[in-house]
Formats: sequence, structure tokens, C-alpha cells
Amino acid sequence: MTWYELDKARLVLEYSRVKARFAAFQLKRRTDNQLFWEGALNVSLPCGHAESIELQLIYPEAFPAKPPSVGIVRPLLDPAEVGHQWHRWREGNICFVHPRDWNIASTADEVIEKVGDWYFNYVAFKRGLISAMPLVGRALIR
Repeated sequence: MTWYELDKARLVLEYSRVKARFAAFQLKRRTDNQLFWEGALNVSLPCGHAESIELQLIYPEAFPAKPPSVGIVRPLLDPAEVGHQWHRWREGNICFVHPRDWNIASTADEVIEKVGDWYFNYVAFKRGLISAMPLVGRALIR
């Protein structure tokens, strides 16, 4: 059985929280029965808007014991931009939380919000507005 069949209340919580905060995101199911959210975020920087980011938040089989993975669909990111400096895993997924710091009470809407912070920091770093991406949260740009 899948995590969402075993814990229907958690699925309802996940769905209601994402839809309340990110109404345009769509919950989909892959052929292997893994659920994922797909949608776009817009980010504004002090120097203007960034291209919107389209992402997929994929629930693992062991959710909520393990965090979802987040892949960027668009824009295409440089495959060399991985590692701690970029907060990206080798596979290209976003590192939004250190795995040991994952809280099983965290929900997908919170992850999507963290990805928005990651993208803000990524664009600010690429544009030279900050010297490094912060470990957590959204960078302060003066």
C-alpha cells in the first residue's frame, strides 16, 4: 500500500494546505503510483521579476518519514550548478532541508514556500546581488 492509502487524513491535509496557498498547483500520480505536485512560482527581486520557476514536488514511498524531492522543470538550470554552494543535489534536485532536519509534520505547502526562497536566492546569487546563497531562508538584499 502507498503512504496515502495508509494515511488518508495526511493526504487530505497535504491537499488542502497546498490548494489554500498555491491554488494553481496540481496533484498528479505517476504510473508507479507516486504522487507529485506540479506548478509554477513567481519571484520578485528588488531589481525586477525573475522568470517563473516550474517545479515538481515528488512524494517518496516513505513519506512523511522521508522528505519529498523537488525537481525544476523550467528554467533549465546549469547541470554544473550542484553542490553545497547551489543547494542542489548531484541529481539536480533542490536541497530545501538537510535530510536529518526533516520534520515529519512538515507539509508540501511549506516545502513549496522553501523552494520559492531557494529560487529567490538562486536568482539573486546569479545576478550578483548576494555573494552566497544563505543556508536557510530568503536572503536580505539591500
